[in-house]
Amino acid sequence: MTTKILIALFTILMLLSCKSPKEKITDVILYQDSIGYWNYEWSRERAEYYGFTFRFMKKNKLQKLSYSKVKNQRWAWNDYPYDESIYRWGVADDSIFTFMNYNSKIKVTKYNKDTIWLYDPEGNRKEMLIKVKGNLNIEKSKELKIIDKKTGKEIEPLNL
Repeated sequence: MTTKILIALFTILMLLSCKSPKEKITDVILYQDSIGYWNYEWSRERAEYYGFTFRFMKKNKLQKLSYSKVKNQRWAWNDYPYDESIYRWGVADDSIFTFMNYNSKIKVTKYNKDTIWLYDPEGNRKEMLIKVKGNLNIEKSKELKIIDKKTGKEIEPLNL
């Protein structure tokens, strides 16, 4: 009798401790507990010179960084006009990955702690996210004071 109870308790504990594919992939992406930096790779011209790095954050927030592979430097990149709702990411339980808030059907085909392989059936292309290691070299934003030549007044910057 006690053997059956122990087996039942063990089975229940195993089921409760098992994570869904969504939770497993999310844990890999947010490798610093609440944040993760990943280089986005896809087939394109001049891929050896430039790319994008994405900063994935909790609550499905996202920051896009332009990345110079030659200089190993990154800087904040914002699409214009800026729309905060675009800068989102997520993973569904069926391993469908969405980022930049597109209604995508990008499938996570496999992953490990350093690389996430993606397949986009709509674009029929393979993509990858590669974990950033070492110094991020993110340039600080520079504040510019812009004066309207006609009025002589300072132009208020966009709050990005």
